Amino acid sequence: MKVTALEKMAAQMKVHPSFFKEFATKTWVSPTEIIKELVENAFDEDATKVLVTVLSNGSIAIEDDAGMDQNGMEKFLLLGSPHKKTESISPRLKRIRTGRYGTGRLAFLTSFETMRIRTRRKTFTKALTINAGVLERLYTGNAKLDDLKEAPLRRDGTELVMTGAKTQLDLFKITKEIRRLAVLRQPLFEVYIKTAEKFKEWNFDGSQIIKAPEIQGHRIPVNLDNGKLTGEIIIAKRPLSDDERGIAVMVGNHIVTRSNFGFETKLNRVTGFVRCDSLTTRFADKSAIIEDSEYAKFNQLMKTFVIDRVIPGLTEYEDVLITREESRIYREIDKILGQAMIENLELEEEVQGYELVQIKESVRAAQDEEHDKHPHKVRSDDNRQIADYDEISPSPLESSEISKADVTRPHAVTEPYASSSLSDVPEGMAVEVVNETQVDGTMIKTRNVRKPILKKTFALKRIGYKVIPYEDESDSRYSFITENIVFVNKANPTYRAEATRGDEFLMRHVISIVAEAVAQAKHPEGKEALGLQNRLVAEAIRIHDTNVAKP
Repeated sequence: MKVTALEKMAAQMKVHPSFFKEFATKTWVSPTEIIKELVENAFDEDATKVLVTVLSNGSIAIEDDAGMDQNGMEKFLLLGSPHKKTESISPRLKRIRTGRYGTGRLAFLTSFETMRIRTRRKTFTKALTINAGVLERLYTGNAKLDDLKEAPLRRDGTELVMTGAKTQLDLFKITKEIRRLAVLRQPLFEVYIKTAEKFKEWNFDGSQIIKAPEIQGHRIPVNLDNGKLTGEIIIAKRPLSDDERGIAVMVGNHIVTRSNFGFETKLNRVTGFVRCDSLTTRFADKSAIIEDSEYAKFNQLMKTFVIDRVIPGLTEYEDVLITREESRIYREIDKILGQAMIENLELEEEVQGYELVQIKESVRAAQDEEHDKHPHKVRSDDNRQIADYDEISPSPLESSEISKADVTRPHAVTEPYASSSLSDVPEGMAVEVVNETQVDGTMIKTRNVRKPILKKTFALKRIGYKVIPYEDESDSRYSFITENIVFVNKANPTYRAEATRGDEFLMRHVISIVAEAVAQAKHPEGKEALGLQNRLVAEAIRIHDTNVAKP
């Protein structure tokens, strides 16, 4: 039997080009995650400063002061290189590196078309471009990159400029996400951010430093499993935002997740971190922990630690510092805002049901000419005068018969509904003639009128937002909101400035903060929020000033 050449070939496994594209473009989910990854890369290479520039055209530039030499550039271009795992300590500053396989260098393809790279360290310089076309050539094992003919950097460092943004970038969100990086707490490492119309190399004009939020409170050191599990847990003195709440789980210098280890309802004021380098994270983006036997051991150790050390400390250290005078001010703010919400809303009427109202009227006979000529003359057969119309008198439905006293006593017209024709009865009031009685030529008619019962309501109900102050000089936030509680930082310079002017200025200031929080919660679309905020502030201040003016 003849054997073909195809049958002689050894079986081979190949990598399809689409694998690299799927891997690179479906691992990182947002531009902010990409930027965080590249900032951590700069930390791993011993950078001490990183500058992030958001350009008006949507491009992003990330610069550092480390740079790459020939050896570093070769490792950078070797996709999947395990050098960060085998060389887990950085060469110069002896940092524990956050990365492992260098996969983040293709992360930009999720949200950008092209990355331009320029780097310099001492005498070595390099400039090149990476784009999506590179992925199509990687299945052969190599993808040649053309050098760019550009001037070298003026300093040792690396410059990454990502262009062709696929989504709109939010400066606030980028800053917020970078603040979460654990590497910001490391010495000799600073990250700055700025916006600009055009890119200028290593230009810090208009930039602001991004600092990790410092949290004051009771600190509990963690040192378990012979030093393999270390960290620090904090019972915060102030309330925590959603981003801060929970214990950060770190592998190396990278925060993988936050957890309360099954005690979600008890640890609302607990934050901090624990580091366990023996844990295994997801290969590509390190955003999840593999739940193997090592993780089960770690999880049990942490649960026991929380029960033995953290929970007993909550009642001792969990408090919010507030003076009696401040308590009075904030109660007054809550009251004023409640009044503003009610008094500033449009009144509405709603039909809740119907009630029967009895209407009586008198109609004189046409032949009573004598009475027409002498309207004030008392009749001989009846010592009473009958008025032309009767008043409305609410009556139960069964009171359809009119007593003699009702017929003969004097009456006065007191309501517009007492009418001799149906056309005069207000709209919505159904009329039914129940009884007619004639007395000395005068016809007495009793009618049951079905009248709607109106309930007064408001378009919105009163919104109860509580205000709780806290004081933390290390917290750069002005205020923040969690559910229906607005937390205001007394250490903020603006707060302090208003407080020194007196209670009235401080109250107006806090009213504005709370009104803004209410408006944003109810109308996050923006324009309506601003209108509601302005109305709330104006109305609340008016009520407050009116109350102050009262003797």
